[in-house]
Amino acid sequence: MDVLEAIRGRRAVRDYTDKAPSEAVVQSLIETATWAPSGVNLQPWCFFVADDRASLAAFSAEAKALMLGQADQHPEMARMRPMLTSPEFNIFYNAPVLVVICATTPDEMALKDCCLAAQTLMLAAYAEGLGACWIGFSEAWLNTPAGRARLGIPPEYTPVAPIIIGYPKGPAPAPERRAPDIRHVAAGRS
Repeated sequence: MDVLEAIRGRRAVRDYTDKAPSEAVVQSLIETATWAPSGVNLQPWCFFVADDRASLAAFSAEAKALMLGQADQHPEMARMRPMLTSPEFNIFYNAPVLVVICATTPDEMALKDCCLAAQTLMLAAYAEGLGACWIGFSEAWLNTPAGRARLGIPPEYTPVAPIIIGYPKGPAPAPERRAPDIRHVAAGRS
């Protein structure tokens, strides 16, 4: 697959079949993610994999409870309340695999490097016929002592990118894109 085709074709997938990618496929995606660029080639990442649907459902319930408990301090979450209170809603969209990319060093560049690895992982998943989605709803929970303990994330690591992976039930529609805001800098300005 051409890289431009992958960039333009990849979508945030939120509907998965019951089929799970094999451990070898997930391992291959993670190995591909490690080819992402990183500052001074430090590669400050670690990948935590959860591939048990019952555990992922339990993690979802814990994350939803945390977000609901914090909803009063965040008025912007009011529109999310119906989803978060629904027992049927799983923040991981019933995907079979969750890969949490964590920064292994406590610096801002490591966070950026993990984001680059996440994008590379999602593009590799698309190239393999898989769907993927960054699950922002899980981030607050992943940064709690309970969330870290559930995934075995050491206290010195920082969870950055929670990515679900699975076989999509169907094609996801292409979202509209705004025209890029390009501003040219005139030579000689200071």
